[in-house]
Amino acid sequence: MKNILIIATREVKRFSTRFRGNSRALILAIIAASLLISYFVSQGGLTLSKGMYTVGVSADGPAIDDSRFRLVYTDPSTGYNLVRNNSIDAYVSADTVTGRSDSRSRYAIGALKQYLEKQELERITEQYDIDRAYPLRIETHYLNVNTTAQAAGGSITDLIGHIPEPAASEAPVPTPTTSAPVVTVTAIPAPTPTGGGTGSTGSTTDAAVKAQLEQAMNGTQPKFKAQFVSENEIIVPSLMNPPVPLSQVIIAFLYIVPIFFISVFFTSSFMDEKINRKLNILMSTPVSALDVIMGKMLPYLAFALVVIVGVTLALNGNLLLAIAIFTPIVLFIFAVYLMVALFYRTYKDQTFFSMAAITFITGYLVFPALFTGINNLSFISPLTLAVQMYRGESFGLLEYTFSTLPMYLVFLLAMYVGVRIFNEEYLLSYGPLYRKVGDAIYLAINKNHVYLSIALLSLLLIPAVFMVQLIIVALATNIQQMFLMFIVLLVFSALVEEIAKSAGIVMLLENGMLKSYKEIVALSFLSALGFLIGEKALLYLSLGIISGNVLMEAINDAGLLLIPLVAHFIFTTIVCVSTRKLGTKWYIVAVLAGTLVHTTYNIYNLRAAGLF
Repeated sequence: MKNILIIATREVKRFSTRFRGNSRALILAIIAASLLISYFVSQGGLTLSKGMYTVGVSADGPAIDDSRFRLVYTDPSTGYNLVRNNSIDAYVSADTVTGRSDSRSRYAIGALKQYLEKQELERITEQYDIDRAYPLRIETHYLNVNTTAQAAGGSITDLIGHIPEPAASEAPVPTPTTSAPVVTVTAIPAPTPTGGGTGSTGSTTDAAVKAQLEQAMNGTQPKFKAQFVSENEIIVPSLMNPPVPLSQVIIAFLYIVPIFFISVFFTSSFMDEKINRKLNILMSTPVSALDVIMGKMLPYLAFALVVIVGVTLALNGNLLLAIAIFTPIVLFIFAVYLMVALFYRTYKDQTFFSMAAITFITGYLVFPALFTGINNLSFISPLTLAVQMYRGESFGLLEYTFSTLPMYLVFLLAMYVGVRIFNEEYLLSYGPLYRKVGDAIYLAINKNHVYLSIALLSLLLIPAVFMVQLIIVALATNIQQMFLMFIVLLVFSALVEEIAKSAGIVMLLENGMLKSYKEIVALSFLSALGFLIGEKALLYLSLGIISGNVLMEAINDAGLLLIPLVAHFIFTTIVCVSTRKLGTKWYIVAVLAGTLVHTTYNIYNLRAAGLF
């Protein structure tokens, strides 16, 4: 620990000498601006399209409090003239909205309708007891249509016939007559009186029910079940689409911006000493590689922690919770940038891959968080936890572990690999990315305990594989066609797994450390065993979070989460033996062959379960 603190003190002094005068002031200004923006966003909230539409409102019109609308209060006659002259986009008189037929006016009416519907829903929620009265509630019961029909001794047609005919619909709200040109008129329903009363049922609702029953009778009804609905649950459809938490996501991302700046300083410091061969001096001293890496990283980690504390205090957030959420993110970012600094020795390469890393990390953190409250896959990103924190929502230890454990493990893996490759020959060598990664894997293997190293390597690669596969799942679920979605998911997931299990063995083959097929088969078994142990540990954790997802339910039902050890062993053996026979330059062909067999096996399981 003493050596780490000495190197950390040296790094702080180097940092202070690298940035003097105006450059230091610029850095402080950027960080201060980030904190200031965070504060204003948290106080005022994020507002998009402020003042986009101009809406006229009569004296007896509804109250409109939405920044998208610029309000003009006027009498109906003047309001209709303003609409006709394109001076305003819409006019609200009592419970009637009047507009033009052009696109802008129609968009304004649509936005106004959404706002008023939301306000009415909030009013009803506050005024009525949701358990005793509500405008619309649906109780879902999932029944076997054929069994029900047989038990009743009839058919679905009989069920359709028992649907009562709708009552006469209410008369439409009259629209004002005006000398203005023909305009698009949208009626806003008047609020339901407090005293209640019976309302009529629209004919379109019963028609839709009949159409669905007819589809079920004809076998054309799609098999769909909302992932958030239990077998007998009453839901309110208007409340099932939570808004995108854009404001909270931006607040959470503003934590990340200063951390990116700090990590860039860390990488550039590493590159500077590597190019100037000052790292050689450190490596020649009686300190370990871990001491050097942690000593150079520690000041930047401390500075990042100070930023987290400062932003949280400025936003009146939960300090301990914010530290718990953003610490693994900081470690993950530094792990990625440590690999960039160790793999490359030119500023050109470092700049390119640093930008690529920023793109990957930003997408991984931000995009899942945009679906907070909509899909449990959003817990892939720890920013989802930050969004819930600033929403005032709670989350459990399981959600926290699912979001952050892969990042902690990736940091530990990066530190282990960094220590193993921390030598002059590797740090000062040139080569393409795949070559540098391959050499890093080879150096990470303990040559005195090859069998144990291969098993542990497969186990340690699980967090990286897990993160990549979760991204694949998140992307694949956006494919509308179910068949294509499963194919993409199965192929790419199998490809990632086969590379992770075989990479260490192939590097031993390339360096001439394996002479017989017996050794290859034995290492393939140990690699499969290590991978299976790590896979089960993380996948069972993930199922506790995302088991409600339709796709993950299907995979679980198919038994793909219980792939036997022998299957992993066979797939890995195919890849490694093929590479031994064809040569390491044909490794990609061997991986594709193993992926094909792996995917075929998974498809067979799906078909056996009736899901493919």
